Amino acid sequence: MPWKYDSGEKRRKHKWQNDYAVFEVEGGLRVAKCPTTITQELAEQLLNTGVGWENPNIPSDCPRNIYNVHEGVVYKAAITLAGVSYHGFPCEGPVPREVVAQLRGLADEKKCSKEFEAWVKRYIQ
Repeated sequence: MPWKYDSGEKRRKHKWQNDYAVFEVEGGLRVAKCPTTITQELAEQLLNTGVGWENPNIPSDCPRNIYNVHEGVVYKAAITLAGVSYHGFPCEGPVPREVVAQLRGLADEKKCSKEFEAWVKRYIQ
């Protein structure tokens, strides 16, 4: 079953008017900003071709998070409605090693390995 992308009509915090991903501080919190080039269709494609991760301590019928890489940027999608939809955003912080390894392979396939490695070095722990 394909996952649906929940754009989060009430989630304006991840949207902005530039064509690149970045993090900004708003109200004392770091907020991921998606580029304007991420359309609903592209978001669903990334969601449904991404790397699912399930927390081994919390049994579930669907991945807790789904990761993908686009133009070198690592994206993370979190469940909005279990078994149905996710909301994604540029990723920073810890990512399971096995997921980073799979994303490295995707970046190679997508010919954005250099940009991916720069993103990982700067934002992924």
